[in-house]
Amino acid sequence: MNKQKIKEQLADISELMLYVDKPYRIEALHALYREVEPVNFWTMFHQYWNSVENPSDFMPHINDMFEYDDMGFNYDMLQSEHRLGTLEPEDKAFFLSLPDEFAVFRGCHSFNEQGCSWTTDREVAERFALRMAIDKQYILLQGMVRKTDIICAYDNRKEKEIVVLPKKVIIVGRERANNPLVDNPDELKKFGDSSNIYHMVQTGRYRQLQSDEDLRTMAEGHWIFDIQDKGLNAVRKYVLWFEDLVGLIAKHNLDDFAPSWFASAHDRYVTGKDILEGDPRGVIKRVQELRQAMKLNGKEVSTDDELDAIIDNAMRQAEENDAKKK
Repeated sequence: MNKQKIKEQLADISELMLYVDKPYRIEALHALYREVEPVNFWTMFHQYWNSVENPSDFMPHINDMFEYDDMGFNYDMLQSEHRLGTLEPEDKAFFLSLPDEFAVFRGCHSFNEQGCSWTTDREVAERFALRMAIDKQYILLQGMVRKTDIICAYDNRKEKEIVVLPKKVIIVGRERANNPLVDNPDELKKFGDSSNIYHMVQTGRYRQLQSDEDLRTMAEGHWIFDIQDKGLNAVRKYVLWFEDLVGLIAKHNLDDFAPSWFASAHDRYVTGKDILEGDPRGVIKRVQELRQAMKLNGKEVSTDDELDAIIDNAMRQAEENDAKKK
């Protein structure tokens, strides 16, 4: 692939990754790693790795990307010049400063001890032992690693992070995290409650607990106010934009890249299509009701003759459908 094509590919996959919801970014990177140019894969990996919460949820994907098989399949992935060449300067300087063998620490919990995010800073690990501690287990692991075994290193958030597969870490210590908060029951409860909420949202578990009906209802709620404010053109533009976005998946043969990873953006697309194709759930009627309520409260309401015509048509269609059923 020539330089121009590589740049075009990077622009397209950057657009895709921009809209992938945080809980699905490891899966999205996994969908890219065999299909795009190595320089583009590593650019995306470095850009999005630090935005992922609890990557230990996706160890099969991470192992598949970076673990050598018997044939040495992934050897080129870790030896690629682009692995370091696409790093930010401060991250590259941190990586190059590491000795051949060094100590690492991991703050974790009973459900994610087998993870790949470590740090050379013990205090950072102790902070992470409290983060998202929904099981009230505050574990500090200490290990030794070889520089040749690590996937990468980052210090752009001043966390001195070392990314390495669990099997490449020699564990030399496991203890309870040393933090005053652990010994303060009242503060710990408040921290634990907020940690649980944060964990649910950031890892996607909150969304997973919502029914399809709940997700559709939330998306329709957004559309009601958008249509009221901007008219149906907002729906048309959004649907066209989303279809162009999904078109990039086919353009680059990313067969494993799922549009559902766009999460709420995907929900809005599905409901937007419904609105434009007959509005079977009556979103436009609810916009009309909102407008009437606003008029009663003395608020100015923008007129939209096209919207009124579509409402009338939708109501006639509903009456015809009822008549056919009878």
